[in-house]
Amino acid sequence: MASKWRELLPHYLAMFAIYVVLVTLVAGLTGQSNFWISVGIAVVIALGYPPAVRRAGYEPPSWN
Repeated sequence: MASKWRELLPHYLAMFAIYVVLVTLVAGLTGQSNFWISVGIAVVIALGYPPAVRRAGYEPPSWN
């Protein structure tokens, strides 16, 4: 169980960092923070990150 967390933690942190950067960027460009836009960004990252990582060849073994 601990080894699974060790291999997945960097991916969860990367997804969180991408989310924070994109939400901050959108809020800075629009001048406001919208809940539904933040939810949309989270959904896009959650659905788009795993395929992008697989295509890049950095898929952790536990995703198989």
